[in-house]
Amino acid sequence: MSFRQKKLSLQKRIVFLVTAVTAGMISTMMVFDTISLNQSIREAYVSQISGMTIAINGRYEESRSIADIQQIFDYIQYKNNRVLDMKLYDKQGKVLASSNRREIGTTLHSSKIVVPKQDNTIVDRIPIAENDKPIVRLTAPLQEDGSVVGAVEVIFDSSEEELLLQKRTKLILFVGLSIAIILSILLWLILRVIVIRPLSRLREAAVIVKQGGELPKLQFKASPEIAEVSEAFNDMVNNLDERYQELQQALNTLQVTQDQLVHSEKMGALGNLVAGVSHEINTPIGIGVTAISYLDQKAKQFQALYDAGKMKKSDLEQFLSTSHESIVMVQSNLERASTLIKSFKQISVDQSVEMKRTFLFKEYVQGIIASLKPALKKTHIQLDVYCDEQLHLYTYPGALSQIITNLVMNSLNHAYDSEDEGYLSIRVLDYPDHVLIAYSDDGKGMSEEVLDHIFDPFFTTSRGQGGTGLGMNIVYNLVKESLNGTIQCSSVRGQGSLFAITIPKEEEAEI
Repeated sequence: MSFRQKKLSLQKRIVFLVTAVTAGMISTMMVFDTISLNQSIREAYVSQISGMTIAINGRYEESRSIADIQQIFDYIQYKNNRVLDMKLYDKQGKVLASSNRREIGTTLHSSKIVVPKQDNTIVDRIPIAENDKPIVRLTAPLQEDGSVVGAVEVIFDSSEEELLLQKRTKLILFVGLSIAIILSILLWLILRVIVIRPLSRLREAAVIVKQGGELPKLQFKASPEIAEVSEAFNDMVNNLDERYQELQQALNTLQVTQDQLVHSEKMGALGNLVAGVSHEINTPIGIGVTAISYLDQKAKQFQALYDAGKMKKSDLEQFLSTSHESIVMVQSNLERASTLIKSFKQISVDQSVEMKRTFLFKEYVQGIIASLKPALKKTHIQLDVYCDEQLHLYTYPGALSQIITNLVMNSLNHAYDSEDEGYLSIRVLDYPDHVLIAYSDDGKGMSEEVLDHIFDPFFTTSRGQGGTGLGMNIVYNLVKESLNGTIQCSSVRGQGSLFAITIPKEEEAEI
C-alpha cells in the first residue's frame, strides 16, 4: 500500500522560507558585528601597547638602561592589573627585561620569538588551554636609532573584552530571534488573511462547481491580485455554464443521430433477412410448383385416357404412384417453406422487439446464417457452426442475431477481397456459468492501430465506401449492455481475427 507524500502548505513554505532568510541575515549580522567588535578591541589593544612601547622606546633610547625599562615594566603592571606579564628581548630572543625577574637573561624558544617590523604591532590570542583565562599577546618592535633591535611583549588579560563580546552576541541573537519570531507570526497572519483564506474559498468554490452546485459570485478585497483571480474564476464558471449547455445540446444531437444510425443498421439487418427469406423460400416453393405442374400434366393425360375408354389398370397404378410422389414432394417442400417462414418471422420479431426468451442456440444461429446466404453466395467464403444441438439459452435473441450478422458482414466487407477464398467459424463452448462464443475469420487481420479503435463509434476503414463505423460499436454495446457479457478482439496482420464473446447464463423466471 502506497502513501502520498504530504506536502507543506503554501503558507508554511512561505513562512519557513522567510524565517530561514531572516535567520541567515541575522547570522550574517552577528558575524559582521563580531568581526567589527573584534577589530575595535584589536585597535584598543594596539592603542594601549603603542603608548607603552613609545614610553619604553623613548626611555631605552635615552638611557640605554635596562634597569629603567624594568622600572617602567613594574610601574605599568602596578597601574594596570590586567597586564599579566611584560618582557623585552633582542632579535636572538634573549630576554633583556621582564616583569618576571627569573626570565631576565634567558633565551626564548625560537617558536616564541616574534620581532615585528617597524611601526607594526602584532596582536594574537593565546589558547585558553594554556591558561585559565582568555589572554592576548601584544608584540611591538623595540627600536634603536630608527632600527628594530628587538621586541616588547605584553601579555594582557582579555576577559572583559571576551565577556563584552559574549554579551553582545547574546543580545544580537536574542533580538534577532525575537524579530524572526514576531516577523513569522505577523507574516503567518497576513498570509492567512490575504492569501490562504481567499485561496480556500476558491478551492471550495471549485469543489462546488465540480459537484454541479450553484456558485455564488466570489468577491475578495484582500489584494488586487486575488481580486483579479476571483473575477477570472467567476468568468470561467459563467463560460463553463455556457459551454455545458452547448455540450449538452451537442450530446443530445449526437445521441439522436446515433439512435437513427443504429435504427438504420437494424433496418439493414432486416433487409438482409428479407433477402434471405425470399432466396430460401424460392427453392422449396419452386420445387412444389414444378411438382404440381407435373401432377397437373399427368392428371390431364389420365383424364384423356379415361374419356377415350382406353384406361388400363397399369395406367391407373402409374397415375396413383405419380400422384403420391408429387403430393409427397409438394408437402415436404411446403413444410420446409413454412418452417423457414416461421424461423425468419421469429428472427425479424426478435430484432424488432427486445424480449428475453429461451431458444435452441444452434438452430437459431443457423436461421441467422440462412438469412445471410445471399451475401455469402456472392463470395468464396464458407461459414460453419460448431455447437451442441441441445444448448438452450435464456437471453435476448434479437441482440444475438444483430451481433452475429454484424460480425459476419464485417468479415465479408473488410477481411477479404472479392475473389478471396476464406473460412468463417462460430464455435460455442458451454461452461457452468457462462457461454463462450468464439467467432473467427482467416482474412487480412488488423493492424494494432485499427485493433485499438475497433469498437469506437464512427470509426471505420471504409469511410469513402459507405461505412458508418457503427457496426462494431453496436456489437460492443449489445454484448455489454443487452447481454451483460464481455467481448474481446485479437488480430494479427495477415492471420485473421478472433472475437471472444462471453454471455452469462440466466434461468428463465417461472410464472
